[in-house]
Amino acid sequence: MANQTDWLQRYVDNVRTYLPARLREDVGNELYSDLQDQRDELEESLGRMPTESEILKLLKQRGHPMAVAAAYQPRRTLVSEPLFPLYLQVLKWTLLVLAVLGAVGTVGSLYGDEHPKLVSAAIGWFAGLYESGIHAFAWVTLVFYLAGEGLSYRRVFANWNPRTLPNVVDSGRRIKRFDSALEFVVTLLAMAWLNDMWLLPGTGGNSSLSLSVEFTTLLPWLNFALGASVLMSLYKLFFPFWTRRRLLTDAALNSNWLVMLALLLGLNAPFSLEWHSGEFWQPSQGGWQVAIGVVIAITAWDLFENIRGLLHAYSGRDAEKHV
Repeated sequence: MANQTDWLQRYVDNVRTYLPARLREDVGNELYSDLQDQRDELEESLGRMPTESEILKLLKQRGHPMAVAAAYQPRRTLVSEPLFPLYLQVLKWTLLVLAVLGAVGTVGSLYGDEHPKLVSAAIGWFAGLYESGIHAFAWVTLVFYLAGEGLSYRRVFANWNPRTLPNVVDSGRRIKRFDSALEFVVTLLAMAWLNDMWLLPGTGGNSSLSLSVEFTTLLPWLNFALGASVLMSLYKLFFPFWTRRRLLTDAALNSNWLVMLALLLGLNAPFSLEWHSGEFWQPSQGGWQVAIGVVIAITAWDLFENIRGLLHAYSGRDAEKHV
């Protein structure tokens, strides 16, 4: 029975990931209760406990979680109900990609400008995002409208398999996309800055970055950690929910970062900026330690949240085994 309960809960948690926060708890509880009733009716009709395959068949007949979530929300007229959650996902992904690419381009242009104007750059970024966002909205809506007109519900979700449902934890609570987008931009820009991709000496730029010998020794490991963090934040952007495997991966990344940050904390004069005019700047030891200390505190909190989520997920699984 534990295995059956696990599949029912997994299905409900996947439905929750497609629901707005205000509906997530009530709809999830209602759906789980309904599925339990269906399972009990199936057990009564069979005269025995249903097998795992029979439970999965019941879930398949119930429908794809995306379509089930759509049925609990107000009816839309332009995009068909089965496709509407997918439409929202694709639209959000498209706007996020446009925003991130625009932000990277804006920050890159600031580094190449002799007299950067932050306010003008920010206004230009918003204006570009507004214009590209309107075009993206129009094209994505048109594609999904045509798809909804030409495809039936069964054709859209005919081949889905309940076994492919991810094991969502934390009751389907979504990862905030703003946090993931900020993490993606910051880590990507940090990686580019550390590798001198903006401040290239001898190419007509205004300044150059010089790393200490100790910092240069750590650079390959920092690049690995930053690259992994970029990929992880990008993955969370497109799939904004936690699974046990994803929590374990994120916890491993945060643990690795704590080790790297502890090594960085002890560096003296880790880097310097040199301008072609002869000016020179490097962070003070106290300022460097304060900055690294702040990052350590943020990383430690993220690791704590990972561990809390894992403990909650595994305690929930243990409870199911005793059902």
